[in-house]
Amino acid sequence: MSASRETQAVQAYYHLLHSKGADQAIMATRHALFEQLLPLLKDKPLTSADYRDAVDHVLMDKAAHQWPEILAIIREFYPFWREDVKAVLQYADTVGFELHPIGWQPAVIDLQSVWPNLQHEKFSTSELWPLNGYVKALKNFDFKVDMEIEVRSRMAKLMMLRLRDAPLTEKNAYRITADATLPLFTIKHTRFLFLNAVREYYYFWSAHPDAANMIRLIQTDEIL
Repeated sequence: MSASRETQAVQAYYHLLHSKGADQAIMATRHALFEQLLPLLKDKPLTSADYRDAVDHVLMDKAAHQWPEILAIIREFYPFWREDVKAVLQYADTVGFELHPIGWQPAVIDLQSVWPNLQHEKFSTSELWPLNGYVKALKNFDFKVDMEIEVRSRMAKLMMLRLRDAPLTEKNAYRITADATLPLFTIKHTRFLFLNAVREYYYFWSAHPDAANMIRLIQTDEIL
């Protein structure tokens, strides 16, 4: 690949942002992030694993409240870096870009104090309905052992707990909550498990009519 691969990807990304109405502040935020990210991507294979490794390195010294906005940008830029023209066009047409700062985030918590109490937390019927459906679906997977189901179930409960105060007007509440919770898991394997759990649970939380089958289609090598 050419040494200018990342530069070309950024130029294409910026061009589309400008067409979406991005102002100088929006561009400055992304420029500051790419100053750190792009050198880590240079000459790397175009794989999700290499992209995640570079992102992990950038996030190491970032405060938890910065993660939701950073991860939104990281997801936006990924198809440009991968030179996936089809994904770029689909993303621009159907999803758009996070051009505005994230206004709401869940309250700051101490995971070590909250995690043990999740087993005894009282949830409403409306909260338990998607959770029970998720656990039932997991049990139908032959490769899911009881311990892993328990951990995934508790992660789903953590999401429910943190979503309680989300304003109804925040259409990205689930994703913002997941991004704000991710840095609480400091062990890489546990963080990866959390990412998979929240992707799976989303189908039940959002009342997808075919949630149980949708989680079978999730690719475990997706980016953050």
